[in-house]
Order: sequence, then C-alpha cells, then structure tokens
Amino acid sequence: KHASFRDRGFIDLARKHAVAIALIDADKHAPIADVTGAFVYARLQRTSENESTGYAPPMLDLWAERARAWAKGLAPHDLATLAETVPRQMPREVFIYMISGAKVRAPAAAMALIERLK
Repeated sequence: KHASFRDRGFIDLARKHAVAIALIDADKHAPIADVTGAFVYARLQRTSENESTGYAPPMLDLWAERARAWAKGLAPHDLATLAETVPRQMPREVFIYMISGAKVRAPAAAMALIERLK
C-alpha cells in the first residue's frame, strides 16, 4: 500500500521470485497492476452503498473483462503497469476480493461479478 512499492525494482524483485503483488483498487492507493506471480490477487475496495450491486454495472463488466484477461495470461489493456518488461504469458488463477468500501454491499458485488464470469 505504501507509495515506496511503486518502484520498478520492487516489481522486478517480485517477478524474479514469482511473488504476486496485490492489486488494490481503492481511493487512497494507486494500484500496482503488474503481474508478478503465478496468480493474480485483486482487492476491490470501492463498493458503494448507493449501488445495489456495490459497483455500477459497467465497472463490474470491466472487472470481469480484466479477470478474463488475467486468467488467459494476458494483461488488461486499461491498467497501467510500472515494469518495462512483461510477465511470461501463461494461464493464471485470479482471486478477487470485494472488501472495504461499503462492506454491506460486498457480498452483492461479489455475486454480481461471479454472474458476469459464468
């Protein structure tokens, strides 16, 4: 979460040792979208109590698209990365957690995302 992790050297080190970096989608943190491990771990923290599904439908569609890209070993086209190199293309497991934000909406957000991924 700390800004000091937004460093190419950190990305290279994590990738060298196949350590996945959590992509945190939150208002108070700039995300690190570089894929560095054999799986992708994303923590989505922007749920809104004003949305019955926690996230607006277009955002859920976007996260589903990103998850599909990661699962195929690709990088989502809309997320900026820090490293100059790209990871080895290979299928990856994707773990997405709806956590924080309007916590009461997290279960609905997770279920809505799962529906999009079916």
